[in-house]
Amino acid sequence: MQNHSLALQRTESNDLINAYKLMFEKYPIDSCIDPEQSRPLSLKVVLDVDKNNIKKYGEKFKKYVTKIFDNLKHSTKKPANILKGFSISVITFQELDIVNVKFQKKFSSEYQLGEWIIQLCCLIPIQIAVARNNLFQPLKDGLSSDENHLIELGDDRRHVEIISKNISFGWYEGIFKHFSNKKVKIISSMGEQSCGKSFMLNHLVGTTFDGSAMRCTEGVWMSLVNTKECIYVALDFEGLRSLERTPQEDMFLTLFNTVVSNLILYKNQYTINRDASKMFQKFQDGVKLFESDPNIFQARLCIIIKDVPETDKNGITKEFQLKLDKLVAEEGGDNFITKMYGGGLNIIAWPVFHDVAWFKKLSNIKNKLDKQETKYENAKTFLQNTKLIMAKLKICDWSSLNENLIHIRVATLKRLLPIAVSYGIEQKDPIIEPLVNHDSEEPIDGPIDFLNDEKPIKLFPDDDDHVDEFFIQLSEYLRNHFEKTTQPRKESSYDNEWFSNFDRFLKDIIKRRTLRVQNWYMQNTVKFPQDNSDIIDGKYALGQKIGELARLWTLCGLTCHQCGLKCVKNCGYKENHDHKDKENHDYKENHDHTENHDCLTDHKCHFPCHFTEAHNDSPTPECRHKAGHKGKHACAKMIHLCGKACFLIDKFNCQKVCSKEIGHDDGEHLCQSKRNHYCGEDCSLSIHNTKGDYRCPNKCIISYEEEHDFHRCESTICPIQCPIPDCKERCQSDDHFHAFSDSQQVNHFCGKEHQCRELCEEEGICNVVTEPKKQEETYKGKVEGTVFIYTKHIQLSEKLKCNKKIPPNEFEHTGKHTHKEEGVFHYCDKKCQFCEYYCTLPYGHPQQIHDTKHGNMTQTEFTGEDDEFVYAGYNLRVGDQGTFVLCNFFCKDLGRHRHIDYCQNDENCELSRDMQHINVKVSPNPDKPKDFISHKLFWERTGFKDPYTVQEQQEFAKCDHECPDEKHHKSGSTSFCELQLFHAPISKPPNDYGYISTDGHYFNCENPNNAFHIIFVLDYSSSMSGQDIKPIQDFPIYNDLTKMHNNRIGAVYQAVYLFMNARRNSAKITMPDIPFEYRDLTNLKDLLNSMLQYKANGCTNFDNAIQKAGILIKTHFDPTKVNVIIFLSDGECGTPTNQLNAICKQNKEKGSPLYLYTVLFGSDQHSDSLEEMAKIAQSYHPQNSSPNALRCQFTSTADAVKLVNHFNYVEDSLRKHKPALLKKV
Repeated sequence: MQNHSLALQRTESNDLINAYKLMFEKYPIDSCIDPEQSRPLSLKVVLDVDKNNIKKYGEKFKKYVTKIFDNLKHSTKKPANILKGFSISVITFQELDIVNVKFQKKFSSEYQLGEWIIQLCCLIPIQIAVARNNLFQPLKDGLSSDENHLIELGDDRRHVEIISKNISFGWYEGIFKHFSNKKVKIISSMGEQSCGKSFMLNHLVGTTFDGSAMRCTEGVWMSLVNTKECIYVALDFEGLRSLERTPQEDMFLTLFNTVVSNLILYKNQYTINRDASKMFQKFQDGVKLFESDPNIFQARLCIIIKDVPETDKNGITKEFQLKLDKLVAEEGGDNFITKMYGGGLNIIAWPVFHDVAWFKKLSNIKNKLDKQETKYENAKTFLQNTKLIMAKLKICDWSSLNENLIHIRVATLKRLLPIAVSYGIEQKDPIIEPLVNHDSEEPIDGPIDFLNDEKPIKLFPDDDDHVDEFFIQLSEYLRNHFEKTTQPRKESSYDNEWFSNFDRFLKDIIKRRTLRVQNWYMQNTVKFPQDNSDIIDGKYALGQKIGELARLWTLCGLTCHQCGLKCVKNCGYKENHDHKDKENHDYKENHDHTENHDCLTDHKCHFPCHFTEAHNDSPTPECRHKAGHKGKHACAKMIHLCGKACFLIDKFNCQKVCSKEIGHDDGEHLCQSKRNHYCGEDCSLSIHNTKGDYRCPNKCIISYEEEHDFHRCESTICPIQCPIPDCKERCQSDDHFHAFSDSQQVNHFCGKEHQCRELCEEEGICNVVTEPKKQEETYKGKVEGTVFIYTKHIQLSEKLKCNKKIPPNEFEHTGKHTHKEEGVFHYCDKKCQFCEYYCTLPYGHPQQIHDTKHGNMTQTEFTGEDDEFVYAGYNLRVGDQGTFVLCNFFCKDLGRHRHIDYCQNDENCELSRDMQHINVKVSPNPDKPKDFISHKLFWERTGFKDPYTVQEQQEFAKCDHECPDEKHHKSGSTSFCELQLFHAPISKPPNDYGYISTDGHYFNCENPNNAFHIIFVLDYSSSMSGQDIKPIQDFPIYNDLTKMHNNRIGAVYQAVYLFMNARRNSAKITMPDIPFEYRDLTNLKDLLNSMLQYKANGCTNFDNAIQKAGILIKTHFDPTKVNVIIFLSDGECGTPTNQLNAICKQNKEKGSPLYLYTVLFGSDQHSDSLEEMAKIAQSYHPQNSSPNALRCQFTSTADAVKLVNHFNYVEDSLRKHKPALLKKV
């Protein structure tokens, strides 16, 4: 019986088989993206049972599998065609024979190992980026990486490239390289948190991203699916609008998604939350950042409204479309759809989950993806572009992606130029890599230069090679090949002919190498604008390198110093110096060697002896003279000629022995040079020019017999370098003494066109470079424990080189130097005063307002009414730097707000539509008066366009006072005043809806209980009768007061009256009597009459006063109200320490700490007692106050107007305080 129940239990549940069900519940069964990948599965079960029972167990397994899959299809409604072919077989252990070939063929499946490993790796997603600390942070192999140590600041503009090369996608790097020529499509999933983004992406593409009802994705995760047509890269993004992310971090993720994707699935829960504006705002945030580039903004956006019943589909879609149309109308041409989604927009009402239509709808998305053009022509382009975009987001570089691609491509080609020119390849070790098109990976047409072996010819020396030795060694190799295959020099009767053929042979090799390298550069830059300054600079570098190659392989051709053959050394190649010798300031070019001219042979004549009749043996002996000699060939075996020493043996060009007949009687022994013996003195060419001193090293070849003072060498060309800077070509003149011509000024132009290398002189900025600069490793905030690492990103301006060509034989071109002749653009040179990013409009733009993309607010520091506050998760204090905040996101985090700025007009600073004076000292620089200003005025003062959207600007212009009702805080919503910021108080709600607060704000909600319980404790001792301070004329109740209270106490009554008029709140006034206790202030006349009864008399008693205030708080205690005491006196009295501590302690225990404002009113500026009282009361509050909290404080004033202003400040402090950023001074 027990065995039977165990068997039954086993048949009801089998976790090993249930794993298939769990897998298919979470991940797709059939492949939507590639049906060919939906292959039937088979399960082989091996049991340790008797062979006679195996059939019975097989039936049980099949029945069990059929049951769980039927339940799966019924519960999920998923397409499950592959389950129809799911097979199961059961065998015993005895039948398990894995070494048997027949068994293997029957029970195993065959896969290509490499493909199987790739498919296995693609099941594991990798995290590629996160958004933290208000920054976009790319990862390296799924882990955080700090590449700042790799960045060396300079002007090479390689910061984006360096960062991008430090980004790695782990095991997917090898997969992308394996499929490097395949096209790539990117599909991404984004949306609100916990709305099934990963689940939908998995079932569309076939990936295995994890999903959960809770937050389970951080940053960006990547996976891929490989099909025959292309690679589908899937990106799964964390949910937006979460508590863990700031709007700035959300913007980075949204922008990255938009720029890299082909198709974006944006899921939202519009059926639950009808507020679509916040969702639209996420897209709108990135509109003004990256320059509008059709090459990157090609994505199609599919907004998917989750869980829409079929009956509501049309209504929901229409309602959503109307809201979207409204946003487009408000934002105009800057709306996110037009700017960022070139592939179009779809609004899709998605069926409820577990509806059959939920999965059928995926095929519609698949069709849209099929119609999308591939954004990346191959996987290599995808890797490069995606990493570049990530690097640009990291350093807030909003410049054109195309400019980065051009710069990186040209920089890559320039780095490869030496080996490309030298070997005709891109890499020689460890394996040869040919010159290729870096986009298509196709080799450049034309053979690599091979001769006798399989190694490419090295035609250019490395930096550490000795040029002369390199040339002699390599030219010997080429010369031997030429002589072996074409024309041996020994057999050439005319060395001039041989030299000409050999020179042509070398030029053909150089020409072939040059054409291939030029074609390589052209193919790799043809897709970019050819007038781009980087492209032109690359062409210039290419031309310089090719010029060096051509000059290196230009043969000398003068006579060898040991024989009559032509010198086959190069023409004095000197590329690695500035043509100036530091000691003697001379330089050498063209036929100028470090050593003598050399034919690089054995200098012997190898032709047979001319006197053949004298030789009976065969072969005829070789000539004993030097190679290239004149006259007859004569051997050394027999004496055929005189052979005595030439009488001109000390002359240049002498062949040493007499060539006359034996026994000649003319007296003088003369060699075969006859009377053509040269002078041999140094050539007279010696000049000084802009590139240094030049002395020709050759010897004079004028006959020694000819009288001459001017020595001329064998060279017929002008050896002086072209005077254009950086040009190393020789003068085009064929006159060796061109420098000595009769012209007043001789210019040794090479006769070629030159690239101008001067800087652009147009007004404005040619180019703006964003680069990271590590300001500090660690920033320590002013609040203890606030520490964070940040990187400061700065923009630098640069002038580009002129792109004009200097015509032949001219020193300069006509017109100004400019980096681009047609459609030239120069940036405005105005900087944002907060982030120091340059204006992106053209120089001299007609608009009065500048515009930019904005960066970190490096030139700001925090200010605010609270010394300490929390911002972006950091505990900060006034004076902390705003470096980690972007200009265009600081206000977004604050919602409705007011800015703080220094007073522009200290003497006339009044309340206006966009400004309100601050009546207390605010740090930093507390002695400098400051104003509250509106968001609109804040940006107007910068001179830059407001970077926030129209919707946000409209919201920021509204009043920032909040309804104090606790129900709003509990629900997480906020009810703001419906009026504009800095509005005048109103007394009646518009349309009689909502309520007016006691201080004149209009709220569109129910009237809450009064939030503050305010007690005035006023000193009306005899000293208050002093008339040094009087009520303010033209202020309310002035006439009533001057009749009996034209003194200090009258000024106090007036200030209290104005305060009450502003708040109209429940309040008490304590003198030592209580004339006005917990009364409704709808009739302020009662307040006035009550106060006027009390004249100044008697003594000051702080103990009694504070005690009565405590009694009032206790009598009328309300836990929903904040107790505030305003304590005013003009005299000195002992501190009521015991009484005050007792009241503060009592209120704190009740959960309602007391707030005490002490005011010294009179000519004295200091009161130990009043200051101490404020400190005692503040000690009962937490040290790090929240941004919403008030604070106890002491102030002194001897002016009636300032007293009124101070009471206004107290009134204003009863709203929510928010931090502001202030320009550093």
